[in-house]
Amino acid sequence: MKIRAQQNMELAARLVQAVATKYPDEKAQARKIFGGLCHSFPIMVRTCGLCQALAFSFDKATVTDKKRPTPRNEAYGLLLNHVSELLLGPDRQDRVALLDRVRGGDVAQYMFDTRRVLAAWVYWKRFAVSILKVESARDAEDGENE
Repeated sequence: MKIRAQQNMELAARLVQAVATKYPDEKAQARKIFGGLCHSFPIMVRTCGLCQALAFSFDKATVTDKKRPTPRNEAYGLLLNHVSELLLGPDRQDRVALLDRVRGGDVAQYMFDTRRVLAAWVYWKRFAVSILKVESARDAEDGENE
């Protein structure tokens, strides 16, 4: 039986590798932005809370005015899918169910989910460096302006 840290590491490796496969070019904007989010998302959670961090991400992932999704929309959508699979279970990428869970749960569940995301996200951050080749959130922002 695997401990939670091993499960988190395997999940992060699988999901971050899927992003690298979807965007094989290391200079792809969605890939770089997502890598930056891997670095900055825990800071957002600690600063404003899991609920607000997810609501902000949901807003950024939403495509408006029937336009094509931007790389930023795609990156935030990937982030939400990954958090959803982490909290809701294997292969469960349901953004609305994720928001409902975080918004509607009791305090104990909310604190558990927050701790779970923060503990697991260490692996996303490390794999953003090793797999996606994004060293920091700043690197991702610099790549956006090229």
